[in-house]
Amino acid sequence: MSDKPLSYDSLKTVILYMEPNTKFLLSSRIPSIRTAEKAVPLKVNELELGIHFIRVNKIKYEYGVYQVDQKRKVLYKVSGYELNYDWTCNVDEFGIQDYITKAGGMLPGNDGSHQTNLFGEYDPEVIPTEKGRFQKLKERIEIEKQRLNQLINYRPKNNLALNKKEKISYDRSALVLYYLNRIYTNEELELLRSEADLKIIIEEKIKNIEQMKHKLLPFKNKINNIRPKFEIHIIAQQKDSKPRVIERVEYTGDLHNAEKSLLEFMFVKRRSITQVNNFVVCNGLFCSNQLPRNLKMRIEHLDAKGYFLSVLELIKPIMDDSSFPLKKLSVLNRFVRQQEKDHEVFKTAKFLVLDQFCSMFVFRNLVNQKIECRAYFNDFRRSGGFIVLIRYWVETNKPIGTCYNFVFKETNENFSSILQHLKYLIDGAVAGNSCVDIPMNNSSMLKVSYEWCDGKSSIKMEVVPR
Repeated sequence: MSDKPLSYDSLKTVILYMEPNTKFLLSSRIPSIRTAEKAVPLKVNELELGIHFIRVNKIKYEYGVYQVDQKRKVLYKVSGYELNYDWTCNVDEFGIQDYITKAGGMLPGNDGSHQTNLFGEYDPEVIPTEKGRFQKLKERIEIEKQRLNQLINYRPKNNLALNKKEKISYDRSALVLYYLNRIYTNEELELLRSEADLKIIIEEKIKNIEQMKHKLLPFKNKINNIRPKFEIHIIAQQKDSKPRVIERVEYTGDLHNAEKSLLEFMFVKRRSITQVNNFVVCNGLFCSNQLPRNLKMRIEHLDAKGYFLSVLELIKPIMDDSSFPLKKLSVLNRFVRQQEKDHEVFKTAKFLVLDQFCSMFVFRNLVNQKIECRAYFNDFRRSGGFIVLIRYWVETNKPIGTCYNFVFKETNENFSSILQHLKYLIDGAVAGNSCVDIPMNNSSMLKVSYEWCDGKSSIKMEVVPR
């Protein structure tokens, strides 16, 4: 067998048919093929930008800041989402989170305005000084350690379910109310009846103590003038597979540089525009306020989770003109504002998906030919606008192919009765099998039908040839 290397054109042909993540992996490990890899078209089925992650098809690339020791052994992750429900992107030289430094750098705590402490707990005691708050948090960790020892040494005496009175006692005990900063009483421990439940509580307690220690460590570093080493780790994972670190780089103060570099490596400096079938972006869950320059994509389906205009402001600069009009636009937001509905990208999308039901009267003003709306039956029934919408379609002679589909999570016998009722309310309506046909003109009619499929109910309005 010949060991002659592939020609440049042959190499491009081989790369062309590779899955995108395979291309990225080979290009990162074999620099000599990068020119060829950038020269072939890149097609991505699904691309998602999330908070500290990028997902390409089935592989998710997460990036975070980790504290390491001198031997580059990972100690713990310092970025992300922990005890107090505040999100951390960056840390200072001691490891203090950015949301704290932006607020002045002082340890969070109750200053009289009911603020929570570093651990996300509300302590009713007002402590104005950082030294006092630090000491109180150390005491809190010691209490947790003592509680853990109590749990480890405790053995449930019976497996009887808690009665109503005992459940009330449990909910008011230190097992639930974290601000009761003391060890458990014997009466509280006796409310733990199951070995399985006890095991879960012990595991949670161990995890909680570790998180508390990690959260307090940066302030200990500051007191002792210790500046630990931090790295950015890029971790790849495919659903149920084990995550693996694919890159470790020095942390220089901005995690989003890794995010930008990753996007540039994957998608920038390509000879042709990257084609993305489904682009998922969640407003508020993607940290960067801008994407890399010279990045262009042809997007077929934009899945905007949150405020549509904010998502569009972020990604419009990277969308090639050939993306418009969008083949599909999903706006997954409870309330769609008028300025969103008036936007050209919204109005011209060939297929519009709305996550939440709004007034039926809103649909009269939408010009999209195909719409799917996830609704709740009671809202749909009470709106009173369904009949008005049907009559509006008939009066305005909506073109053939216009189709609105209202999808419901619940099943309800009233769906079929609604259709039966239509034949008495709309002139010329003819009831069929789970449908009603309403004549519009000599060449078209409106078919209103009820379907049950894949555990969901739907009412569809579609203009079809007569």
